[in-house]
Amino acid sequence: MKCIKCGSELTSEMFACGMCFSCGCSISESEEAFKIEQAQLKAEADLALQQQKEEQARKSQEEQRMYAERFKSHMLTTGFSFEGYRIAEYLGIVTGETVMGTGYFSDIGASISDLFGAEASEYSEKLRSAKQAVLKIMIKNSTDLGGNAIIGISYELMTFSGNMMGVSVTGTSVKVNKYSDNT
Repeated sequence: MKCIKCGSELTSEMFACGMCFSCGCSISESEEAFKIEQAQLKAEADLALQQQKEEQARKSQEEQRMYAERFKSHMLTTGFSFEGYRIAEYLGIVTGETVMGTGYFSDIGASISDLFGAEASEYSEKLRSAKQAVLKIMIKNSTDLGGNAIIGISYELMTFSGNMMGVSVTGTSVKVNKYSDNT
């Protein structure tokens, strides 16, 4: 810490005497000035941190909006072409995976459904939501590569020990262009 009047570095001996040896200024004045300066620096750091958090939140919202927009317009097929479009570029294989537990109550409901030969709606709903989740992951991966479509989509279902099931989806990310009226 420095003296508020002369700017000299305050030593432990000066603190013990309570004054700056260079100019005779009271250390308490320098301590108070130091506390004020530290409080100002902390306030500035807190403000900068808050601004950084707000900027990150804004970027995250913008990224989510961008992905939502791309998700809506992303073309998908289990086939290998789109009617009226040509594949301009193959970008690579994209995937999406998830593993989820079926849950105790789902297992009970499914067991009852099995007993009566009815649809296990608990499992069906979990499977639908898992397929949507992996599809979103795959589309995000495709858009990250610059793709606007995915061809050759294929799902794979897996069961693991316990009550765990896995869903995987694979496809090829491509850029497609609409054929013009002249072609």
